[in-house]
Amino acid sequence: MNPLISATLIGFMLGSNCGWFFTDLYYSAEISNLKTEQAESLAAAEQLYLQRYRQEIARADALSAQLSTTETQLQTRTQEVQRAISQVTTGKRCLDSAAVRLLNRAPRVDSAVPETTAPSVTESGAIATDTDVAGWIGGAQYQYDLCRARLNTLIDFETGRLDERANYE
Repeated sequence: MNPLISATLIGFMLGSNCGWFFTDLYYSAEISNLKTEQAESLAAAEQLYLQRYRQEIARADALSAQLSTTETQLQTRTQEVQRAISQVTTGKRCLDSAAVRLLNRAPRVDSAVPETTAPSVTESGAIATDTDVAGWIGGAQYQYDLCRARLNTLIDFETGRLDERANYE
């Protein structure tokens, strides 16, 4: 074999091996850098998630405490109204038996006028006095205010939430 061809083949093989070796070193370092960046990015994302999670828990706890205070105030106010009803009502007939029957058989049982709680004017007890109606109205107002307070708290929780899309722009 010609010495020039042999030298060329040896040079080509040495060059190929050196090229492969240095290319492997370069790309191994690049892959290692990418893995490091990915791990750092994942750690930063986990920290951000944990921070936001703690903020949301703190907001939820504060809103829950506020709602609990509101519910207690509503309950106290309703109890005061219920006690005062007997002082401002006369116990006179307000709704006769047909109206009470109609309201008690309405599809929405939870909003039906209660049966007479005070001594009734008639023997059947199927009427509602002004005291009964006032008591029902007070209870309905309490339920409405309680529902409104809970919904407002949910709205406050949702509207106070961080906008997640702002971090991706």
